[in-house]
Amino acid sequence: MDKRRRDAEAAILEERIGKNLFRFLDEDKPDECLVLGAQTNSGNIYTLRVELEGFPDSPPAVYVAQMLKNKKGEELCEVSAEMHTLQPKNGWTRVCHHGAESWSPRISLYKTYVKCRLWLEMYELHLQTGKPLDYYLNHQR
Repeated sequence: MDKRRRDAEAAILEERIGKNLFRFLDEDKPDECLVLGAQTNSGNIYTLRVELEGFPDSPPAVYVAQMLKNKKGEELCEVSAEMHTLQPKNGWTRVCHHGAESWSPRISLYKTYVKCRLWLEMYELHLQTGKPLDYYLNHQR
């Protein structure tokens, strides 16, 4: 991601979520990422790691910086359409937020954050009800 795009993304994030809730790491390096704090309506706080390799031309990989577990206590550590998860990394659950066909370079990191924040809300509903995230979220192509 070039500096102009990063600055624009940072301005939007600062305006919408506050400058203390995100940080770009390893700028201008192959493993550049964005780390964000996300608080759900229930008050739980999660750390999201957004890997920016290929962004904005391709959707960034987003991980919850921990291995989440489903209602049964099983780790969300595999690709699951039903739970909207992708292949994990470093012991972190990977969130499915955009389908490859629905991605556009015009999609902002803020919109990606909002979709992941919604995913976290649905995850917490799953913990209460046992219903898969697929019950609450539609798939995008």
